[in-house]
Amino acid sequence: MAVEKYRERVKSEKRAAALAAAGRAFLSHGYDRTTLAHVAREAGISTGTLFKHFPTKAALFEGIMEELWEVDPELQRPLPPAGNPTAGLTAIGHDYAGKLRQPDTGPLFRVIIAEAPRFPELGQALFLRGKAPYLNRLHAYLRSEIAAGTMDIHDVPLAARQFLGMINDLIFWPTFLAADQVVDDAEVGRVIDEAVRTLLARYGRPLKDGAARPV
Repeated sequence: MAVEKYRERVKSEKRAAALAAAGRAFLSHGYDRTTLAHVAREAGISTGTLFKHFPTKAALFEGIMEELWEVDPELQRPLPPAGNPTAGLTAIGHDYAGKLRQPDTGPLFRVIIAEAPRFPELGQALFLRGKAPYLNRLHAYLRSEIAAGTMDIHDVPLAARQFLGMINDLIFWPTFLAADQVVDDAEVGRVIDEAVRTLLARYGRPLKDGAARPV
C-alpha cells in the first residue's frame, strides 16, 4: 500500500512539473514553437514519461486548461440553493469573474488567439476545459430556478451565455485589449449586479400577486 501511494505521488508530481513547464513554454515561445522534448527537459522528466501523461501537444495544452479552469474550488462547491436567483446568480457571477481576473488567464488567451487559426484544437481546448464547466454549472442552476418557479427560460444555454457574456465583455476584454485598463473590485461588483438585474428583467417570473420579483 505504501509503495502504491509513493508511485501515485511521484506520478502526480511529474504531471504537475510537466504542466508547469509547458505553461511557461507556451507563454514564452507560443504554441507552435513549443515542443514536447523541450517541455520534458524543462520539467526534469524523460520524454517517454511525458508521453505517458500527454501523448500530444494538444493533450498537454488541454491539461493546462484543465488545471487553470476545471479544478477551481468554485466548480467543486454545491450549487447555490434555488429560490433566490439574485443571490445565486451573484455568487456564480463572482466565481466566474474571479477566474477571468486570475493572472494566467489573459496570457493563455493571447496564446490561443494568436495560434488558433493554425491550431483550431486550442479553441476547442479553451471551450471544453475552460468555459464549458462554468456554462454547465450555470445551466444546472438556472434549471433549478425554473423548477422552483422563480425564472421562466425557454432556452437555458442561450440565457447562460447571455449572463456570462455580460460579465466577459465588461470585466475581461477591456483589460485584455488595453494593458493600462484597470477594472477594480467595485467595478466588478457593479457589472455583476447589473448582469443579474438584466437577466432577471428578461427571465424572472412575477410573484403570484402580480408584483415584480425584487432584484
